[in-house]
Amino acid sequence: MAHDHTHVQQFFGARAAEWDSRFPDDGPAYAAAVADLGPRPGGAVL
Repeated sequence: MAHDHTHVQQFFGARAAEWDSRFPDDGPAYAAAVADLGPRPGGAVL
């Protein structure tokens, strides 16, 4: 399996610039989810 993630970065990168304007109400939901998960500093969540 190839590990070149360029196509994934291109796909999401093009959408990332407009994400907050397209989904302005997502911030509080994401903040609540992060608080509920309680990841450690420097940790990763998939």
